[in-house]
Amino acid sequence: MNQPHQTHHMSDIAHYERVEGEVLVRIPPTRGVQLCTYTLMALVLLLPLMMGQRTPASLTLSHLVLISLTTLAVIFAWGSKELPAPRQIWWYWFGGLSAYVGLQVLPLPLLAQWFGPYPEALWSQPDFAPTTWSPDVGATLRAWTVLMSLTALAFLTCHLPRVCRMQIWLAVVASALFQAFYGLIAHAGGSDMVFWIWPRNNIDFVHGSFSNRNLYAAYLALLWPLAVGIWFIRHVPGLKHLPREMRIAGSLFCGGLLGAALLGSASRLGSAAGLLGIALTLMLWHVHRKNTPQQRQWPIWLAAVAAIVAASWYGIMPLAERLVATTAEEGRLIVWGQMINEAPWHWWVHGVGLAGFESAFKSLQPGDVRGWYDYAHNDLLQWVFEMGLVGVVAIAAIGQRLIRRWRLDTERACLYAGLSAIGVVALGDFSGHIPATQVVVALIIGALIKQPHRPV
Repeated sequence: MNQPHQTHHMSDIAHYERVEGEVLVRIPPTRGVQLCTYTLMALVLLLPLMMGQRTPASLTLSHLVLISLTTLAVIFAWGSKELPAPRQIWWYWFGGLSAYVGLQVLPLPLLAQWFGPYPEALWSQPDFAPTTWSPDVGATLRAWTVLMSLTALAFLTCHLPRVCRMQIWLAVVASALFQAFYGLIAHAGGSDMVFWIWPRNNIDFVHGSFSNRNLYAAYLALLWPLAVGIWFIRHVPGLKHLPREMRIAGSLFCGGLLGAALLGSASRLGSAAGLLGIALTLMLWHVHRKNTPQQRQWPIWLAAVAAIVAASWYGIMPLAERLVATTAEEGRLIVWGQMINEAPWHWWVHGVGLAGFESAFKSLQPGDVRGWYDYAHNDLLQWVFEMGLVGVVAIAAIGQRLIRRWRLDTERACLYAGLSAIGVVALGDFSGHIPATQVVVALIIGALIKQPHRPV
């Protein structure tokens, strides 16, 4: 008597696999799904090239590219009729955050008086009559649009077939390798321009096509584990049939190149986060050793050593000098102190409004602190400051979903490590507001919350 065959209880897998007798037949992605994948690959490759100047105009343009290409990818996927309908959790996320942001931008003076981040002294001014909860309606609407686009990216990655996801990872790693190579070459050559378009802010350190070395280091820290591990992930097009020696050599090359560029940026937080990501990858691969052949564990040790050797040869002294010079007198510490100690407690309950930090902080900034703070240099603190308890619930929902979908394989170990690295950076910088990084984080989260294969 024939044994009952196994299939998978997964919406996305069901669209791309069918059982014929005892054989599981894979169905090639439809044209719409493949066009969706190519669009996401183009988005991943294009956005980092636009980070050479961090101004309102350049950020607006990059946000427009993000929103436009994401919309195009959704249209391609949905038009193929292969995309499953969003489950309730996706509608809760979309509807809950949209409704809350909608309240923040509604022209209701009562909401402005109750929840708006306006000092009491301003209400006594006869010509001061705010009508919205959010102090900057335009910034709030832009941030909401970006947030929903990132939600769509996570949804697409969660439901695209594995072969398409692997193509996206290839584009992600290619972007990281280009950034590392271009950054090292431009620095070695003393280039004072980014792509002959924008003036380079600091020619003494490596920062690729990013205007800021810390943002550049965060991007590489996010992708360093994946660049090392992609050579050992099964089913990666173009890599899965390579001889083992070539895959090991490729992993060593990627590890050394990205490590040299990352440490050459002399970003203290970014470098620490990157090294943490590699260490976490080692640990997760070790935990997964029962299902992972031995040759997939030791190459990452060589890659880590290669990164240190390459960085030392290239010049690790600038990073060491910055570490020695580290003091507690940093502007970001003052900002955090003002937010925690001077902001009314109820601001933390209901939030000042999405993307409202820049305007709200002006009422908290002491007169002896110069400069214009458009970000809090702590993405988690700023998110809670802007969205209150609703923001805490949203972060908890993502964390709960990641924990619930926890499982280990070579691919997911690299994604977990990269996400942890960018999480560390988020505690002391604002990379979570940079489109090039936002997109990759959304793609990784979408892949990690993918429902596991479950035989029925």
